[in-house]
Amino acid sequence: MRTSRSLIIIGGGPAGMAAAIEAARAGLNLTLIDEAPRLGGQVYRRPPEAFRVEDAERLGRDFARGERLRAEFSEIAERVEILSGTSVLGVWPDREVLWARDDVSGVFRAERLIIAGGAYDRPVPFPGWTLPGVMTAGGVQVLMKTMRVRPGRRALVAGTGPLIVGVAHRLHDLGVEVVSVLEAGDHRWVSGGVTAATNEWDTIGDVRSSLEALGRAGIPLLFNHTIFEAEGADAVEAATYGPVDAEAWQPRKDRPRRVEVDLVVTGFGFVPNTELTTLAGCRHHHAPELGGWVPVRDALMQTTVPGVFAVGDGAGIGGVLVALEEGRIAGITAAELAGTISADEASGRRAGPIDRLLSLAEVRALLGEISQIKPGLLELASPETLA
Repeated sequence: MRTSRSLIIIGGGPAGMAAAIEAARAGLNLTLIDEAPRLGGQVYRRPPEAFRVEDAERLGRDFARGERLRAEFSEIAERVEILSGTSVLGVWPDREVLWARDDVSGVFRAERLIIAGGAYDRPVPFPGWTLPGVMTAGGVQVLMKTMRVRPGRRALVAGTGPLIVGVAHRLHDLGVEVVSVLEAGDHRWVSGGVTAATNEWDTIGDVRSSLEALGRAGIPLLFNHTIFEAEGADAVEAATYGPVDAEAWQPRKDRPRRVEVDLVVTGFGFVPNTELTTLAGCRHHHAPELGGWVPVRDALMQTTVPGVFAVGDGAGIGGVLVALEEGRIAGITAAELAGTISADEASGRRAGPIDRLLSLAEVRALLGEISQIKPGLLELASPETLA
């Protein structure tokens, strides 16, 4: 089955939803493909439909923001063909998209294509990292956001950047005893920068609120510290951690501390999902501050392949606010290229999102710098760790 579509958006997270909203508002009919059963992505993930939400406030600010975006999306839903639970297996030349759902598959040819593939947790290997009970921050958030599941009873949280503080806060709210939060970097993002700009940067929730909650609970936040090893026979039973060198984050294993835990959460940042932009033939460049290899784009989010746009964390780690504005810019531009709005109207509609991106640029750069892991962490892994 090979059919044409005026616009295809791959990815139903914040960036993809925002792109669909703006394109549809501009009069463009489109197809939105997402592998999850419901739209929202990782950040705005909802509990299953069988669950009844009785106290939305307890689900946090991300849930409320996601509901607002869904309400915005519902206003234009009649213009959107939604293919949920659908995987994109390939993007070929001329913007051909190979998709599959259950036992059905086909190929769409997109006149315009927006790729919003998201990102995945950056793995950092250390002894015991494959034991049951060692989880990434992203994996833990899926359990907490969708199922309200406590992933453990006693946890150690390690990584870098404000995300680990938000995860520790949510774990504590669910009744998990968090013994410590280990930040491999220094205290800059707590003492200035990010916390000073919290009103401008809520991609991972309210950082200041999480810090205050950890303080009230007496949960230590240890800077220049990280996980050394997870121990256990069939699952995590204990973990060893300690200080790292401030410059390169080399572990100082002569000063270890051991704690009994059944959960180790690691959050060392994210890596952009660039598989589809690579298959589409887009040129990429290496930008460590954006998470690694990312597609080259112009100011309107178009890649080096005409008619192909890349937005959100799959085009460079920036968080949900950046993803939303990039999606809006791409959706407006796709409608302009389709001729449903004039160049002048498109320029006017893009002005707000472009200004918003500019206002986010400084704090995005700061978080990008903070989230870059240092080479010393590679010394955590022994030959047996990667065998």
